[in-house]
Amino acid sequence: MKKLIAILLVLVLLTGCCAALAESAESKYDLLRVGTVTQFSGNFFSGALGSNVSDQDARKLIHGYNLVEWVPEEGVFRPNQQVVTAFSTKQDGSSFIFAISKDLKYNDGTPITAKDYAFSFLLQTSKALEEIAGSRMSGEYVWGWEAYDEGLAAAVSGIKLLGDYQIAITLSNEYMPYYYELQAMSLEPYPISVLAPGYEVKDDGDGIYLSQMLTADVLKETLLNPETGYAINPQVTCGPYQLTGFDGTTAKFALNPEYIGDENGHKSTIPEIEFSYVNADQLINELAYGNLDLVVRCARSDQIQAGVALNSSEDFNMAAYSRNGLGYISFCAEKGATADVNVRQALAMCMDKQGLTARYLGNYGIAVDGYYGIGQWMYLAANGTITVENEGEEPTEDDEDLESGPSMDGLTVWPLDVDRANALLDEAGWNLNDEGGYYTPGTDAVRCRVNDGRLEKLDLKLIYADNNGAGALLDEYFVQNVAKIGGQVELVALPMPELLEKYYHITERDCDMIMLGSNLGDVFEPTAEFDGDTHRISGITDAEFANLALDLRRTEPGRALEYVQKWVAFLEYRSTILPEITLYSNAYLDFFVAELQNYAPGSYSSWAEAVQYAVLTDYVEEPEEEFEGELDDGEELFDW
Repeated sequence: MKKLIAILLVLVLLTGCCAALAESAESKYDLLRVGTVTQFSGNFFSGALGSNVSDQDARKLIHGYNLVEWVPEEGVFRPNQQVVTAFSTKQDGSSFIFAISKDLKYNDGTPITAKDYAFSFLLQTSKALEEIAGSRMSGEYVWGWEAYDEGLAAAVSGIKLLGDYQIAITLSNEYMPYYYELQAMSLEPYPISVLAPGYEVKDDGDGIYLSQMLTADVLKETLLNPETGYAINPQVTCGPYQLTGFDGTTAKFALNPEYIGDENGHKSTIPEIEFSYVNADQLINELAYGNLDLVVRCARSDQIQAGVALNSSEDFNMAAYSRNGLGYISFCAEKGATADVNVRQALAMCMDKQGLTARYLGNYGIAVDGYYGIGQWMYLAANGTITVENEGEEPTEDDEDLESGPSMDGLTVWPLDVDRANALLDEAGWNLNDEGGYYTPGTDAVRCRVNDGRLEKLDLKLIYADNNGAGALLDEYFVQNVAKIGGQVELVALPMPELLEKYYHITERDCDMIMLGSNLGDVFEPTAEFDGDTHRISGITDAEFANLALDLRRTEPGRALEYVQKWVAFLEYRSTILPEITLYSNAYLDFFVAELQNYAPGSYSSWAEAVQYAVLTDYVEEPEEEFEGELDDGEELFDW
């Protein structure tokens, strides 16, 4: 597998050579036009309302000042030195104190204080948000949140305001240990004056609370109003850019004049960005014709070939990086035929994932047999690309063979096998035809079973995004094979926003399967997918599945090898119960004009972060030396 990844990326890089940087300094540019093939859903608030990768990119531009930041080269979180001027922990490791910079402001000039972070927590974990959105951030990791949420306490005792610019967060004992410990403090500020006008965050010494109960009616207006709501029209923000317009297809951004820059004071030099949804068939043409400056996350083989051809000119450049995600078909297993694991397994054996991947991605993707992306650090450890260890511990005889990463050979593989799928359905009781006799493969059109005293047909509905190029291949590589086992699959293309509403249970799920892709983010924290023992996305209730996710989360910080071992165990079990049919992961390629220089998307979580360190010009200055320092987690606050 490691060789496949290397070959995949080498194929990309050898196909064309990067254009050399121009040496003359003749012009600078004020506007960067970015194209993507993923439609916006128009949620620029948070993942609580559902989101896709384009929404996430927009949010990375307009929101910021998180208390913590991800350090990919170390695989850890640390206090965000841009925001936090001092940081301390108690010796038991459960309480964290953050001193917040007094220089932070929203783009309208309003100061950002500790109360803004406290409000962010109270808002994102509120029942009112869940009522209007169908989901919310869990606050169970914070001491006293559950009592507050259940109405048994007047305040969240685990979060306290120690002044206008200091906030203390204490983790719940039940939540400890947590491998990504500081990720539990991941909070970006939101303006209470906009989202809950007339409300106030208070702390009388026993913890934080709102001056009055936050209601769904308030958030429906401030957050979901189709014209002025913060979700689609967030005007008071604090990221490097601010939203200046959105018409459903193109989001426009301008530099935030109040943004202080990163921990080194660096600020983006590109004054304006236009980020547009573009038809996948026209994406590279729009770049070639000069209508775009940057196209991101190209995956289709035809797009990549056309982009590589452009790259042979000195006018264009490209960057390749492994995807931190995958494409898959998610089951709606809370009811109907797909609630039966045998049906899910049979359907998995009807998917020709190798053929679909080769047709859709060519040499730029590989079929995957688990819920992972080839860019995840755990995957790189598990296939031996990188080496991980348990911090402060010498390898033992028991794990000498694991120094280069645990093996992923234990994942259950479901190759294309129509005969085996037929036999599995027979054993599972799907052995009747539509007249009540025994089903005969090749003779009868549809399989049935007896359900509540009547015949139920194996009649399924699969939805996919109307701009998903792989969706057009489903009939050939999946539906026709399902027909061979007596199943019928209706394919329905939907706009991405409508699809995501069904995926996240915001609207009724009148389908059995949903095809989409997910980029899994820097942190893989699957307990967020569970409500008790129920996996919220798939609807599967399975205690072992939930326990494996919880065990993964409870890995002690620093025990990277142990974490990867548990991650593999979680994926192994997941591959047997099949919440989804995993399809492919791939390399992404970004193509761009040669004037976009110092653009390195592989070093950041998205293009939206990478462009902040790029320049749109004919000349690039030598980058300044980056800050190098260490954090002290002692008892006393300290200054960096």
